[in-house]
Amino acid sequence: MPDGDAIGSLIGLGLALRQLGKRCTMACADPVPAKFDFLSGFSEIIDRQPDQEQVIVTVDCSDTERVGALFDPTTFSERTVINIDHHVTNTRFGDVNVLRDLPSTAEIVYALIRPMDVQVDPDIASALLTGLITDTRCLRTGNVTTKQLRTAISLMTAGASLTEITELVFNREPIARICLWGQALANVQTRGRIIWTEMDRRMISKCGASPDDGSGLVSFLASAMGVDVAVVFREQDDGRIEASIRAGPGWDVTPVALQFGGGGHPRASGCTVSGKLGNVRERVLAAIETALQEQQSTPV
Repeated sequence: MPDGDAIGSLIGLGLALRQLGKRCTMACADPVPAKFDFLSGFSEIIDRQPDQEQVIVTVDCSDTERVGALFDPTTFSERTVINIDHHVTNTRFGDVNVLRDLPSTAEIVYALIRPMDVQVDPDIASALLTGLITDTRCLRTGNVTTKQLRTAISLMTAGASLTEITELVFNREPIARICLWGQALANVQTRGRIIWTEMDRRMISKCGASPDDGSGLVSFLASAMGVDVAVVFREQDDGRIEASIRAGPGWDVTPVALQFGGGGHPRASGCTVSGKLGNVRERVLAAIETALQEQQSTPV
């Protein structure tokens, strides 16, 4: 379920490589959300595994599971793999690992292509600015510094429109997503200082939605006053349960995500777990409670 940083980094790097005369295939295992259809290169993204390509570059993937159905162990072992990512939980699965502790992968891509003979045109700039603003919630997350503001200004100077991108990305929601959010919000519960809700396949089907339509809701729940952690549980098409976890300042939820085979950032992590929704929910909530208790005695 690619987000704006994954798609923006993919397109931005792909267009830059083509400028350098490279034959470049842009691929993503899951359907690209329609809200990014304004980006040049959107319609060129395919969903096949690497074939004749000599080098594999992954962007915004903390581990090979995030590559999804495009990952083939044999192919990845036979090719040079360049892993570009900003997640602190990255497993360093590449032959070359370009990892930076930055708010978005798009910033890493921008830093890589600037010294090259690449003209950052409006198409590349728009893709990379989309990645930056989606992973920082319009430059509002706690890890934003003057560096991100300077990068945004540089991309705007190159032709990206912050106004247009924010309008298209944040102010266009399909009816199915609004329906799904409405049902999920009606079922919001709190447990101590944790706020959570869930979306099962029945609810998703009733709204004519997809599991991806639930993305973003956890950030909204995290804005609730009087809570430290927000969680949204989503039942995927394959029956597994995805838990998206967000934390307030001073808390670290990566240990919980790692415990269940996931990863992410201290305040924004997630995992996908096999099992019944109710069982997974209770296990994850219990792990969060334990983590909060431990961190209360030893502040992060």
